Amino acid sequence: MTREARVNEAFAGLTESLIGPGYDTVEFLHRLTEVCTALSGTAGTGLVVADRRGELRDIAYSNDRVRRLEALQIAIGEGPCLDCHRTGEQVVVRDLDRAGARWPRFVPRALDLGFRSVRAVPLRLDGRVVGALNVFDVHPGIEPGEDGPDVLKPLADLAVIALLQRRYGREQTAAEEISASPADRTAIERAKGVLAEAGGLDMDGAFDALRDHARRSGTGVADAARALVEGRIDPAAVLTD
Repeated sequence: MTREARVNEAFAGLTESLIGPGYDTVEFLHRLTEVCTALSGTAGTGLVVADRRGELRDIAYSNDRVRRLEALQIAIGEGPCLDCHRTGEQVVVRDLDRAGARWPRFVPRALDLGFRSVRAVPLRLDGRVVGALNVFDVHPGIEPGEDGPDVLKPLADLAVIALLQRRYGREQTAAEEISASPADRTAIERAKGVLAEAGGLDMDGAFDALRDHARRSGTGVADAARALVEGRIDPAAVLTD
């Protein structure tokens, strides 16, 4: 299958999930980061979105290594996703080894995690920048769309549509809907911790277990996470599933 065919198939699958029954924002955004990682041929993808106060929150990522790096940027106040959100321009750094002067605290940690290059694309809504889609690779030389269609910009647009999708039929502003996802993310992170401790799993494995349970039970990932954290679901039941 050609790369163009793979891109078309991936976008068709994402679009079908977006408009299909049982749509779940958290599940969709996690899948989008996985698709982005596969299509871009990179090592990981993360999504950050601004809350009502304009502060960035990490809401989706393809693996826990990316989650740690996104959380680090937000905590220290520097890095590609913050620059992208602040300027509204994409950020491309082909070799992080040479970006130490730009991000003196971020770069050493990124290199420690094995990342060597990054590209960040802004999320736009009504002419405003509301977040960023970020891809990281373990090799230097990341390029925008170097071997075919550039998938990051349309995937960033799909991410914004996904965040707005659950507004349908509700009296919420776009800003209120976008800022709801970080609360879901907090519940999921707590649930992952519960499952990791109970089952001796790493954080990626804990999320897989939570997502599988949500699929089988017909609930959203965030709803399943809240039920687990609140004690309405036994961790053993999720791990047994």
